[in-house]
Amino acid sequence: MKDKSPIIMCISTMEDIDKLKKSDSVKYVNLDISNPNMEVIYYLLENGEKYSYSDMLDGKKGYIYVSFDIFKESELLILDIIKGIPTNLNKIEIAKYLYITLGKIIGYDINILPDKNETFNLQNINTINNMWGSLYNLKGTNVSFTKIYAYLCHIMGIDCNLIATSNSGYLKNILTIDNKSIITDITQDIPFIQGSFKTRYFLGYNDNIELDKKIKYIKDNYSEYKIENALKSINYDEKNTIKEILLKTQNIIGASDIKPIELGIIYDLIFQKYCPNYEISINNLFINDIYHHKEHFILISNNNNYYSYNYNRASFVELSYDEIIKNIEDNKIGVYLNEKIPSISISKEKAI
Repeated sequence: MKDKSPIIMCISTMEDIDKLKKSDSVKYVNLDISNPNMEVIYYLLENGEKYSYSDMLDGKKGYIYVSFDIFKESELLILDIIKGIPTNLNKIEIAKYLYITLGKIIGYDINILPDKNETFNLQNINTINNMWGSLYNLKGTNVSFTKIYAYLCHIMGIDCNLIATSNSGYLKNILTIDNKSIITDITQDIPFIQGSFKTRYFLGYNDNIELDKKIKYIKDNYSEYKIENALKSINYDEKNTIKEILLKTQNIIGASDIKPIELGIIYDLIFQKYCPNYEISINNLFINDIYHHKEHFILISNNNNYYSYNYNRASFVELSYDEIIKNIEDNKIGVYLNEKIPSISISKEKAI
């Protein structure tokens, strides 16, 4: 006769923890993130090293599990986020604070996109689809971003659910505060948050400067206004216009804290606004390390001038055509799929 002892258990309450203590067969835990119980969480942080973890949201169980170490480190990060909430905030202010804080620390991962990679690690994709795996790696997907945000809101007693907004299952969050519904899209807002711009997808509260000052998102004004002031003196007829724009704006947006995909999105918007008639290309490349890990960076091209952000120097640097070509030929630099760099011909073997 087969052993019917459960190997998966859904955990919501301390009563469930009591059942867990009595079971020797359970190896996988689905933790309820719809109704977080801090006593349960603290117990698992102290005593849950035997289990792997996935979520349970509104009765639906996640199926991607991560190790206890990933779960624990991510839960400690969540607790730090909660502890960092300023005092005397109302619910809508807390919800916006959590939205901003999450958008500052997580980002996109180009290495999981099928249109940019011939091969990719399925395990990595699974890990960042799990909300704790996403927080551990500080990279995620639409699924993990929206679940993390819902979880943070639930911890603070804010009604927050996931809604599918397309046939493909794209997710947004819907908040219900004081009988008012607010739709948010953390996935789309990440670049704007990382650059300290006005948010664009927190319905009804994107342009509330006093709220954003109160939650300490901005000190005095949003980046778009600072950029406008900084670029007033630029002569757009000069040869080095793009270089000057990059150098004048990099500190305003805090480029050293912005991940490459998000940085490319921000500068695409800046160039569209301030030099729409320039032929500017933003491409995705990577540095190949000895372990064949792809370290993503962006290359900005204009009239055979090439620029990239150097995170070690905390500044944009100019690259020569010969330098780029040599590094590509030596396999020190690779080019993601479907990238066309002006004036540089890339063989299919070099576009990986």
